[in-house]
Amino acid sequence: MQLPKNITQIGESDIHCKIYVEDYVVSYLKQMNLPAADKNFAVALYGVRKEENGISYLFVYGACKLNFLQKEARHISQAGMQEIEKLRKKYFGEYDFLGYRLLSGEMIEGFHVCEQGICRYIEGYAQFYEKNDSMLAYMLDTREDCAEPEKVDTEKYEAAKKHQEERRSELVREQESRGKYRTSFAREKNSFTRARNAAVLGFCFLCLLGLSVINDPDRMFSLQENAKQWLTELDRQRLPDAEEVINEENTDLLIAEDTLNEALLRENSDSGEQNVTEETTEPSENVPQNTEQSSAEADFEPETTETVPETTQEAASEAIDSSAEQEVLAQPSGPEYYVIRKGDTLIGISMNKYGTDGMVENICNMNGIKDPDDIKVGQEIILP
Repeated sequence: MQLPKNITQIGESDIHCKIYVEDYVVSYLKQMNLPAADKNFAVALYGVRKEENGISYLFVYGACKLNFLQKEARHISQAGMQEIEKLRKKYFGEYDFLGYRLLSGEMIEGFHVCEQGICRYIEGYAQFYEKNDSMLAYMLDTREDCAEPEKVDTEKYEAAKKHQEERRSELVREQESRGKYRTSFAREKNSFTRARNAAVLGFCFLCLLGLSVINDPDRMFSLQENAKQWLTELDRQRLPDAEEVINEENTDLLIAEDTLNEALLRENSDSGEQNVTEETTEPSENVPQNTEQSSAEADFEPETTETVPETTQEAASEAIDSSAEQEVLAQPSGPEYYVIRKGDTLIGISMNKYGTDGMVENICNMNGIKDPDDIKVGQEIILP
């Protein structure tokens, strides 16, 4: 014997009698169980009975409403059996009478099985799914006897509808009174949305730019140079006093150089006049004396240069010191060290130091850092 495979067990099955109820029959019983809460009545069950290994198997394929049976009975009367047999011949002629189910509006968990004229209650059954044309035809034929649709309380519905209309009118008035506020709020929301979208687009652009810069070292170097120039111009704009001081120092240096040149020219002109007068008055034998005198005057020239005003000497020395400082700044400095502090990241250090996050890879390569996020407080790194 082959049992149904696709089943749904309801309750615990009996070990001596196993009941299998087709899905259409279960649907019909549930449908008839609703109006039975006010007035109890019974439903006859029709199907096939089989025996195997001392166990009874009941396969229920049909169910019909009974008019003469309205309470639980161990023995069915003769009038009841006549009604059961009449319905069987009319709708389920190919099946046998198996038992009945008394409906009272409660959950269906078992059936009364009739064997040799005696009815006993069996708990638990299995719902299975199979083609059942006879039960479908019976349900279509007796659908006017089905339970009436649930009625809705119109008074409660009308009250709820009225309350809903009043609430809707209040909301309309509130919207009209808050129209200006909503308009301003919408504008602020739109502006905030545009600003957020612009920020997101800018961030995406910076990310794409960073990826392209990392893949292109030449472009990264050019961007670094542009950033340095921009920072230099920004420092100049922020420090106008320094430019004025530099301009004043350059002016003093030019004035000192002009004064020194004028003193040297004046001294040379005076020495040239003395040589010309001595050559015209003295004979040629005294030429060596003139030579000695010119040598002495030549030796005397450095003394005249030393008598330059002190302000000129100070300006010249300051110019020399400034040029020396510029030479020192121009000379390449050694490696720069940086100690990691709390809250530092390699991206932040690169942005503060170079104005871009493209130097993170160089910093990692110089310090042997594999993960840019794996840095510790107090760690000393070398900056390129």
